[in-house]
Amino acid sequence: MAQRQRRTKNKKNNRSLRWVSHLITFVFGAFTGILIAQVGFGTQQTTSSTAPVISPPPNTQVSTIQQLETHLTHAADNVDTRIRLGNAYFDSGNFQSAITHYARALEMNPGNPDVTVDLAIAYRRIGRSDVAVENFNKALRLNPRHINARYNLGLVLKLDINDIQGAIAAWDTLLILHPNHPNADAVKADLADMRSGPNK
Repeated sequence: MAQRQRRTKNKKNNRSLRWVSHLITFVFGAFTGILIAQVGFGTQQTTSSTAPVISPPPNTQVSTIQQLETHLTHAADNVDTRIRLGNAYFDSGNFQSAITHYARALEMNPGNPDVTVDLAIAYRRIGRSDVAVENFNKALRLNPRHINARYNLGLVLKLDINDIQGAIAAWDTLLILHPNHPNADAVKADLADMRSGPNK
């Protein structure tokens, strides 16, 4: 009797083991099928040649210069294009090229104080403050009330030329003509310092 019970118990254990074995085989097979479907047995995955490529944004300043230079080849005597090209070169930091185009524009239209001031500032940027002063004075002869010419003249005379009396005269006139200048307070403070300094 005891031996029959042991055999029955062993049969139940064997059936349980077979059931667990079948379950493990099924799960492993299902997992392997999913893996193969996703990976493709390790075959190399290639990317589409039409995938979008992120390119850097265009340099609009360079593009503007190129367009203006192209236009200038067909209209070399166009003053407005010369001025715009001078401005574009100035903004890009190429002050020598800016000078070239400002000077050419002034040859064609010498009575433009705004371009004369731009030319003066470009000269200062390349270290020619002496030529800058000449052009600021030229702009002021064209328009004695030119606010930027008067302000920058005082600035260059003070900082670059060390002509303190000339800077004082330029800025005194600036405050008389333009008492509400945006930098009026700073100009007044600088004038007080210059008048009390060693070069007064």
